[in-house]
Amino acid sequence: MGASILIVHPDRKTQRAVQRILGVTGYRIDIADDLDQAIRLLAHAQPVLIVVDGASVLGPQAGPFLAAAKAAGTEACMTLLGGPLGDQVPKLLGLGAVTNLLVHPMPVLAEELTITAHKLIRGDLFGLEKYLLWGTELHALTLTRASQRADQVARLAEQVRSLGQSARVASMAMLVTDELLSNAVHNAPVDAAGEHYRKDLPRDRELELDAQHQVHMRWGCDARYLAIEVTDAWGTLDRDTILGALAKTDVRDSGGGAGMGVALAYRSCDHLVFNLAPGQRTQVIAMIDVRYPPAERVPASSYNIFVERTP
Repeated sequence: MGASILIVHPDRKTQRAVQRILGVTGYRIDIADDLDQAIRLLAHAQPVLIVVDGASVLGPQAGPFLAAAKAAGTEACMTLLGGPLGDQVPKLLGLGAVTNLLVHPMPVLAEELTITAHKLIRGDLFGLEKYLLWGTELHALTLTRASQRADQVARLAEQVRSLGQSARVASMAMLVTDELLSNAVHNAPVDAAGEHYRKDLPRDRELELDAQHQVHMRWGCDARYLAIEVTDAWGTLDRDTILGALAKTDVRDSGGGAGMGVALAYRSCDHLVFNLAPGQRTQVIAMIDVRYPPAERVPASSYNIFVERTP
C-alpha cells in the first residue's frame, strides 16, 4: 500500500483539520472513524505515523489496537490527541505504549503536531530550534562544576524577567531548569557496570565535570514559548523510566533518581520533549507557553519521546 499516515478519530471536523496539517508531509493519509476500522487498516499497512484520539484509546478496543500497532511496527510512532481529558492523562500514560501525547487545542495543536510528525518521519530529532520561531536569539552555557547549577538557574530567572516575562514564568523556568540540570549532573552518569554512581550524592556537593560529565544548556524565548534545552553526553535515560515517571499522579511516588525530576519538570511546563540517543546523549526540552495567563492554561502538558534510529 505504500507509506502512509493513519488518523483515527470519530469527529469529521477534527479528521479534516489533522489531514490538512499532515498533508504537507507528502504521505498518503488514511482515516479511520474508530479503533475497529483502524485495526483492519493496520492489517495491511505499516504507517510511518499514527495519530489517534486519546479518549478512544481508553475504550475496550485499546488492547487489540495497541497490539495491532505494535505488530505493524508503528507503536513508537503513535501520537495521541489528548483534548479535554483532564484527569484521564495518567491513564493514557499508564498504557506504556504512547510515546507522544498532545493535549492543546488549535492553533497550538497544529504547531505541536507538525513538528512531531516531521521529527518522526525525518529522524532529525535534536535541537530546540525546531520549536522556536526562526531568528530567535539563543543563549548557551556549559556546566563545568556542579556548583554552577544554582547560579545559572538564578541568572536564567533574572534574564527571563528582563524580557518582560512574569514572575510566574520565571519561577516555572527556575524549577524546570534546576531539575533538568540536576538530573544531567547526578543521574545520567553510569559506570562500566551500568550503575548510576552519582545519583545518591548530595545535590550541593561540589563536583568537577570533565568533558564526559559536562552538561550543556541552551534557552530562548520567541514570545510564544520560553524553551529550555539540557543535554548530557551519557544517553542513559530510557523510554520506560520516562513513561513511568510521567504516569505518576503524585511526584513523590516517582521514586528517587531521574524519575522525580522528570515528573516535576513535566508538571511545571506546557510541553516536555525527550530526544534520546541511547548510550550517546540525552536531550530534554521544556517549553513554557508565555501567551496565556495561568487561568487559561490547559490542565495537562504535552510530551514527546523520540528515540534516535540505529543505522
